[in-house]
Amino acid sequence: MRTARLLAVLSALAFVACGGDEKTSGPTPFEIYEPEPGTPERLAYDAGLTRYLDKTPPVSAEVGSEGVITYTFDSEDGPMCMRGKPYRASVRDTGSEDLLIFLQGGGACWSDFCFAIVTAPKGIPKIDATNTELESNPFRDMNVLYLPYCDGSLFSGDRDMPENDPAKLERGLTTRHYRGLANLSAALAVGKYHFPSPRKIVLTGSSGGGYGTILASYLVRYVYPGVPIYVVNDSGIGIGKEGDPTFVETLISEFGAEEFVPEDCEDCFASGHILKLIEYLLDRDPDIRVAAVTSWYDSVLSEIFLAIGPLAFMESIDLHTGALHEAFPDRYRRFIYDGPGHTATLGNPIGIVGTDLGGVELPPSIKLAGLKILGLETAKVGDVTLAEWLAAMIADDEENWVDLTAEPSPIEEEEPPPEEL
Repeated sequence: MRTARLLAVLSALAFVACGGDEKTSGPTPFEIYEPEPGTPERLAYDAGLTRYLDKTPPVSAEVGSEGVITYTFDSEDGPMCMRGKPYRASVRDTGSEDLLIFLQGGGACWSDFCFAIVTAPKGIPKIDATNTELESNPFRDMNVLYLPYCDGSLFSGDRDMPENDPAKLERGLTTRHYRGLANLSAALAVGKYHFPSPRKIVLTGSSGGGYGTILASYLVRYVYPGVPIYVVNDSGIGIGKEGDPTFVETLISEFGAEEFVPEDCEDCFASGHILKLIEYLLDRDPDIRVAAVTSWYDSVLSEIFLAIGPLAFMESIDLHTGALHEAFPDRYRRFIYDGPGHTATLGNPIGIVGTDLGGVELPPSIKLAGLKILGLETAKVGDVTLAEWLAAMIADDEENWVDLTAEPSPIEEEEPPPEEL
């Protein structure tokens, strides 16, 4: 395996030296295969999720600090940010046998609301989960595949949508390019080239990237058949609007992701949430474990994106994640901490807004100044830090990787203003 990695790095360096002009140089295309019926790998194949894996080679590469290689992809092949900027993904080879795949967060964008990152910067930002200098980080020695998030579709989109915001149309922004699946596929193909046979995979995402891990889990399984996958879903655990399936269905429709939902996932969104997709995969893939990480009252999700209020958000978390843990007690466990915090694997806002602040589209009414972002050491349930809990998970330490839920603090929601007579 070390020889294969060395060849991959040497090929990438040659790709850089040659300027990355030829698509035939650099990482080789992913080879599509047809899995056996009834296998976990077949789920992504049957759903059409594999359509871009062999069609999105990088066109250039650049080596940065710590040996990080950033690949840029051709928009004509599919990968693209929401407003047309090129998509990039980065790898860091530490020589480890294990692989961390990190999906950046950064909002979502649809016709009724848009908070999105629209550029894909180079490199791997120093957030807690990718920080090699943070001793408590259980992933610090792992190889890394880092995926920026810049198309607003939760890594699931596959269509171009006409823009409907008059203010953006005046600025010449006529289209929302939902290319999440192509972006995800391009990055995974590069990851497979550099890290062909990891011992284990940690698939992590925060906020929008957390939601992204839900569908990405299916495709990662196809790319890496038989490899144990540890999904760390940070603040995107699948909560929507209780009893209102139209909200989730509208997003999926706008993103062009309807066909990626398994045909036999009965009443997949009837509850108003998308946790049924997690249940569906857990029921068919015994080598996947899921860590659901969230606060009880996540202010970003409960008040901005879902606009359901913190109490309704907490009640939905309690009901639906509790049921999922009961169904899969050994493979779906929760780390629910108290308060309104949003994300706990980052430690700073870079993992949400990225390093290019000029690439953020944010409604004027939304203020992020009070955003509470926690980290691996500061997110706690009792005396247990998230870092300790995740270390137990990936070590298969059943004694210490247990379902942890803090007692939610009582809160009072503001009364709605009286209706005018």
